[in-house]
Amino acid sequence: MKKQALITTLLLSVFSKPFCFDWPLKKVEASQISTFFGQKVGELPSTTMTISDAHEVLSSDTGNTLIVMEDSSDDTDFFPSALGTAIIVSHEDNLLCVYSNLDRDSVRTREYTRTIAKGDPIANSGKSGFQKKPDSINFQLIDTKERKAVNPLTLLPQINSLPAISISALQLRNKNGVAYDLQYAKNFNTGVYKLYFKRNDLAVPFKTSILLNGELSDELVINSINQEGGHCNIMGTRNYTGEEIYPDDKVMMIGEANLRPGKFTLSVLFTDIKGDSRQLNYNITVY
Repeated sequence: MKKQALITTLLLSVFSKPFCFDWPLKKVEASQISTFFGQKVGELPSTTMTISDAHEVLSSDTGNTLIVMEDSSDDTDFFPSALGTAIIVSHEDNLLCVYSNLDRDSVRTREYTRTIAKGDPIANSGKSGFQKKPDSINFQLIDTKERKAVNPLTLLPQINSLPAISISALQLRNKNGVAYDLQYAKNFNTGVYKLYFKRNDLAVPFKTSILLNGELSDELVINSINQEGGHCNIMGTRNYTGEEIYPDDKVMMIGEANLRPGKFTLSVLFTDIKGDSRQLNYNITVY
């Protein structure tokens, strides 16, 4: 109960200082990242990043030890026991860093409020959580002011050669769930359609923009995930639930288009974390 109270207190705190973090390892290659933020894990988009071959885990920036979780009795709804042994560090910029799947015996700090400097060793990776690869850690950033998980790639130094997005099998689905392959379908009835493409097993687009005759219809950005109404949500023109983003294992939703009568160029713009983009155009007629 004491740890739950500490978490609740911090989640209600308000800070404002902007901040940037270092990777929680001495060196990270793109090939070490086995789960990206927003990637489908189970039935929902992941709110963490999983890094393999982690070994010694370092503090991403200076902060204070808030929580050391060591067994399932320490779990809460926000930080479940699937994390295994975990250390949660608070920062002055309204962010928490969560390091999990750690080796319990290697934890360097067990004192609440103890200051940890950037780059200080905090533990070794372990097998205490539910990870597919050995010596992996889960790294999570929580914005305590906005009460949302933050995509770590937006605050960490860029790394080279992130997985490329494979774009294929784009389709529109109407309110009844009927799917239309945009490679072949050119005529549509009026209405709101959800747009999907074939889901990548690893990579996820950072931003997708949907335009009708050059006018923005919707834009979905994988920079944060909030919890509202019992759902994990990603922001577009509205909150899209994880179930909407990933209705099954085959496709990923990338936004909505409100189709009104007329002739349109439907454009879909995929943009990665570095700002590089790829655009696909489809000529359609709406009755």
